[in-house]
Amino acid sequence: MAIFTFTTNPPRCTCEISLFPLGKPGIDLFDKVAKSLAEELAKPEILVERKRGGERRWEVSMEKDANKPAQVRRFYDELCMWEQKARDTQTFEKMLPLIKMMNAKVAYARGRDLVDDKFVAWFSACMAQVQDSSEVGLSTFRNFRTLFEAFLGFFKQIRPS
Repeated sequence: MAIFTFTTNPPRCTCEISLFPLGKPGIDLFDKVAKSLAEELAKPEILVERKRGGERRWEVSMEKDANKPAQVRRFYDELCMWEQKARDTQTFEKMLPLIKMMNAKVAYARGRDLVDDKFVAWFSACMAQVQDSSEVGLSTFRNFRTLFEAFLGFFKQIRPS
């Protein structure tokens, strides 16, 4: 099963969220799935609008400068910072809007070609699983942080710099 799917009408990249069950992580989530994700994101791809003969088309293009380990690590570091502050559900409830704002920061990084469409799709799909500030929501958020950690370990091995 493919992790990412690109469509050109409308132009977007989607992530197969069933591979990342953060509410109830399976035995392979922080190992095999994280490694597969790292392999995919080590080959950055973006949707680009091209004009040919007066016709506009959307195409998937490689973007070698996107998803640099240092950039991806910044998002992980921020996620860790929020997790450390979220010691209980009351604190997590107050911080959740700011945590969800990370989607906007990832979108901004995409607009500057610092991350690719696949990273945006994966990050927003995982963040969407954090639906409230309950114990389940906090646990899901912590599992997202752990998945990101596992992914980052494999990613650094596959794409050193």
